[in-house]
Amino acid sequence: MRSVVTRHEEEEVLQNDGNSEVIAFNVEHNAIMNAINLCSKVAPSSGAIPILQCIKFEISGNTLFVTAMDTEQSLLQIVLIDNYGGNDGSYLFPVKEGIDLVKKLPHGNLEFKKSGSKVYISYGERGSANLKVLSSEEYPSLPELDLSEVMTIPIDVLRKGAFAKTFSSTAEDSPALSGIYIHNNGGNLGFVSTDRHRIYRYITNVPIENQETFNDCIVPAIKFKMIVDALRSEQVDMIITRNYLVLRERDTVYFCRLIDAGYPDLSNIFKGMNKGTSVRLSRGELDDTLNRAISLEASNKRVTFEIDEAKGVLVLHAESDNSEILEELTVANIDGGFPTVKFNGKFLREALLIGDREIKHVNLRVSGSQLPGFMTMEGDPSITFVINPCV
Repeated sequence: MRSVVTRHEEEEVLQNDGNSEVIAFNVEHNAIMNAINLCSKVAPSSGAIPILQCIKFEISGNTLFVTAMDTEQSLLQIVLIDNYGGNDGSYLFPVKEGIDLVKKLPHGNLEFKKSGSKVYISYGERGSANLKVLSSEEYPSLPELDLSEVMTIPIDVLRKGAFAKTFSSTAEDSPALSGIYIHNNGGNLGFVSTDRHRIYRYITNVPIENQETFNDCIVPAIKFKMIVDALRSEQVDMIITRNYLVLRERDTVYFCRLIDAGYPDLSNIFKGMNKGTSVRLSRGELDDTLNRAISLEASNKRVTFEIDEAKGVLVLHAESDNSEILEELTVANIDGGFPTVKFNGKFLREALLIGDREIKHVNLRVSGSQLPGFMTMEGDPSITFVINPCV
């Protein structure tokens, strides 16, 4: 529980508590808020091991090490402080109530003073709040960091890889498909995800220097994307150990336990990506058309691509029990005809979110009404989206 006390009352409490060493430091609100906000993405606020519902503050000189973890991931952050109390030490800070309090404090300098089982947080001359804290003695240790194989990856590449989360499975019976498969794709770093209905594949231009020792792995998609989206450095180090994927930037080290499962072999599916008929479509036009089409209450958000034989144009058709939409699509040319094929319109529209927003056209290739379709971004061959047809 937290309460508000005056600065005078706080000093009296600290002076009367002669059995414990006071740990006191100053820190900027933005610095500590950024650290504990990121910690909140890792440490559970409820429903887990109670000690993990806290984050560990460890003070060493003028450095504050902030650690958060759950059963599958861990996070270490470094925050510069003014250790004006001169004492080192550590304690556990409550996640839910502590973060909520710090978030509502005014910007500027904050003073943290820990004595006994409480930490007092002072802000300006207006007052002080206090929270009950726990001993850090039983808090788990961070995994060991093996620096033998370090890949430095641009953050935009890492974010495109983490975007695979959108296309991973949420089914509890398929742990491998709930992750992102990070692997060696012809000597370059690759990211793949699938929910059985569609596939996202991103082949980066980041070379794998030591291919013989590189470990393919599956990382939990939701957790991975949440952390990658929060990173701010232009370059991030990635290390894959036997049990963990590690991301490291200047002041942050993140550990994520790998999913222990085999990933399905999707290579046969990609053998068909250069077969069949390809059409070049306006990205914006297709997005608008799909947005209207999936508003209908059609089964599986089904939309149909077909040729209007009378006009010789490609149309997108969607219908429900009460409504129907039929729109012509602007196509540069139709290479040797185009089969009638049905797709989940919502899935197709989500695929349009991938890649550089400056890209104005996409290519859709199909080989038949019962075969997967392949979507790529014009000018960006690194990303391929595969979608199975609807019946």
